[in-house]
Amino acid sequence: MKRLLLAALAFTVLASAAPLAHPGHDHKLMGTVTAIDGNKVSIKTTEGKDATFQVIPTTAFKRGKQKGTQTELKVGLRVVVNVGDGKEPLKAKDVQYAEPATTTKQ
Repeated sequence: MKRLLLAALAFTVLASAAPLAHPGHDHKLMGTVTAIDGNKVSIKTTEGKDATFQVIPTTAFKRGKQKGTQTELKVGLRVVVNVGDGKEPLKAKDVQYAEPATTTKQ
């Protein structure tokens, strides 16, 4: 009985620590672009916090399902940014954003 209790306790402790240890996990930021200064882009996250990330030569851009470009980033654009390990300074692995809404005249 004592062994079973000890095993259950050990399992509980180890199982609760498992989600904390997952190397290779990419961090993502979601928000709206508030400023662009060269290769530095600032956003207001969906949690209301300010974050800045760097665009590096290997950063990939995706507009909808198509390939995008850095020049398409504009203030007010909603983005999802993969910042890799999340360590400062944040460097974007990829930036995803929606295609601009088309307006039609009637």
